[in-house]
Amino acid sequence: MMLDKLKNQYRQNFIFPLEQKSAQSGSYEFEWIENLQSLQEAQRFRAAQFSQQFGIKFESGLDQDFYDFGCEHAVLRDKWSNEIIAYTRLKLFQGHELAQSYSQQEFKIADEFERFSNIVEIGRTCVHPRYRSGKALSALWLHLMPKVLCEMRAKHIIGCVSIRLRGNEARAYHTHQRMKSLPPASSCAIQPQRAFEPPYPQCGFQQDERMPKLFDVYLKMNAQLSAQAYHDEAFNCLDYFVYLDAARLAKDFILQKKMIMKPLLNHKNS
Repeated sequence: MMLDKLKNQYRQNFIFPLEQKSAQSGSYEFEWIENLQSLQEAQRFRAAQFSQQFGIKFESGLDQDFYDFGCEHAVLRDKWSNEIIAYTRLKLFQGHELAQSYSQQEFKIADEFERFSNIVEIGRTCVHPRYRSGKALSALWLHLMPKVLCEMRAKHIIGCVSIRLRGNEARAYHTHQRMKSLPPASSCAIQPQRAFEPPYPQCGFQQDERMPKLFDVYLKMNAQLSAQAYHDEAFNCLDYFVYLDAARLAKDFILQKKMIMKPLLNHKNS
């Protein structure tokens, strides 16, 4: 009942204003991908961003995986150039279906969430470097919220947050130590399929001890992050599981009208 009430508030306060052009959103155009040509364009965009972020190459020039099938894909475009500037994908699961999710291949969530319903997995989020001030991501997520909360009727939101390992060893090490020392309210007990402990770096700088911005944003959203990491060898990064309660998210970001939800910058699978 509480979540339905919040969704009604959302419809009144956010869906209709989205139809109006504002100074902040007037530079962007949002769209759901509806055909193969547009999907391949998005996959090409993903490949370009992940190549730059993680230093990997895609022989086909496309970032494609099995999980693309059955997902809802969304892009934000620059209104004037029409180029894609931000992307994400999402899929609705019921608890007994989580064995088919991306997160399950890295984290042991199938048993933990088996009795849950209406779980939305969000992932492969990435943003063009020129648009990483936060405005583009806020616009992208503002347009996602009607589908996530009203159409999919999400109760739980899951994904992963990543930090590059190669060439970023010191930052990854200190981030991992911070994850292990999170207070109980910000930490979840979800375990990775294979736990990875980054080694102590041979060298580093003071700024390497700072919490990565995206991790900090998730924590400010009252998300819970896993204390243990999964090493994604293909992308050579450390992934941490992220859990968000949809009702709490609705209360924080809709009733209070505070758009502080700025998801993973170049986070390959959140």
